[in-house]
Amino acid sequence: MGGLGISTRVHPLSTLNDDMKKQDYKKISEKMALVAGVLQPMMTIPQVWKIYTTQSAEGVSLITWVGFALFGLVFLVYGIIHDLKPIWITQILWFTLQIMVVIGILMYG
Repeated sequence: MGGLGISTRVHPLSTLNDDMKKQDYKKISEKMALVAGVLQPMMTIPQVWKIYTTQSAEGVSLITWVGFALFGLVFLVYGIIHDLKPIWITQILWFTLQIMVVIGILMYG
């Protein structure tokens, strides 16, 4: 007991409860990252659609999209090596769409 009659002991279940909360937050954040990781690359679909439907890549930078793809490969390898599912799923989607843009630029640019 402390000097004012207040116990300073931590209840064992309190620590267990905090650990469970951290695990719950970790699972929730992992699911959110996976959802964001799938939705974010989908934002590239309008660019891919425009290139292929108009058969024009005017104003679309080949250097930028090749750079996105190359740097994305670094993150893909990182995600695979560290078994980070949200990272490698996102990067596979990104890389696929980025290569589609690069091919479209080469075909119609």
